[in-house]
Amino acid sequence: MAQQHLDPTDPRSRHAGPVPTGDALAGYLRAQATEFLRALRLHRETGSGANGSEGSAEAARALRRSARRISAGLHTFQSLLDSDWCEAMRPELAWVSGTLAMEHAYTARLERLLSALHAMMAD
Repeated sequence: MAQQHLDPTDPRSRHAGPVPTGDALAGYLRAQATEFLRALRLHRETGSGANGSEGSAEAARALRRSARRISAGLHTFQSLLDSDWCEAMRPELAWVSGTLAMEHAYTARLERLLSALHAMMAD
């Protein structure tokens, strides 16, 4: 998933001063939330499990990546945000990331078991 980068030669991207930290953080979290939702949609569309495609695996990786980045941003900049909200969100994001990791491990295990089963049936 492509990320947008500011063009330093674009006159519209120039500000009179530095971007306030809160605005930069909001933009970053918004971008990561957008990536998470895009990856979630792609994961649903491509399916999962042994019949899932490479797109599904990439979508799961993108989901985990964006969840970890959001969680890290909430932890790092907790003093700028509502700390109770941050502390409530981080375990949820960790759960999503952990669940996706288990899905990946179970899919790999299923593929190995199916390969072994097919090898046994061929003998």
